[in-house]
Amino acid sequence: MNVFLFPLINVTLFPKTTKPLNVFEPRYLEMVREASVSKTPVAIGFIDDPGLVGPTTVGKNVDFVREVAGYGYVQIIEERLNNTLLVFLQGQGKVRLGPVQATNKPYIICSAEVIAENQIVNAEVSPMVLTLNKILAQWIGTHIPDQAQRQVFMRQLLGPEEIVGAFSSYLVKDYDMQQMILEIDDINKKIELLYRLAESNEVTA
Repeated sequence: MNVFLFPLINVTLFPKTTKPLNVFEPRYLEMVREASVSKTPVAIGFIDDPGLVGPTTVGKNVDFVREVAGYGYVQIIEERLNNTLLVFLQGQGKVRLGPVQATNKPYIICSAEVIAENQIVNAEVSPMVLTLNKILAQWIGTHIPDQAQRQVFMRQLLGPEEIVGAFSSYLVKDYDMQQMILEIDDINKKIELLYRLAESNEVTA
């Protein structure tokens, strides 16, 4: 399939999570509006080195972003008087980015291959999921003061994939580590890694 590419510094989109984005650059405003109308998926490209991004690079290749990217569908939440947008990008899965498609658009459209993941949780890691969920619930209780918002957040944690995505997005401190977790294709390995990070206090309290 083809995806619209939204390259961002230190941003990773996990499946089954929602990423709020403030969009202000004209080309990405156009991209987001087109994605909303055409239901075209948008992939978040994790930028390794901001110095590689410039007018001569963007639009010609995607070498400046990681090959694996989370993708989702855009929901425009608010169009402000200054023409900026608040959008929610609802994560659906992850893709391996391919060649850039030749278009006259000011943003990047590239081919992408959906990456299948093993989502079957082994019995030996099930207790780890419960621990991660408990830590996540404590974080939600501490950092989201509004009770209604807390309840909405908790209701979204329907299973291990949602727990892993939310935990990685909000509690993992290191952005490169977040991207590394996204690139793992087995949920059991993700759970084990997150559990080790929690044990070593490498997560946000």
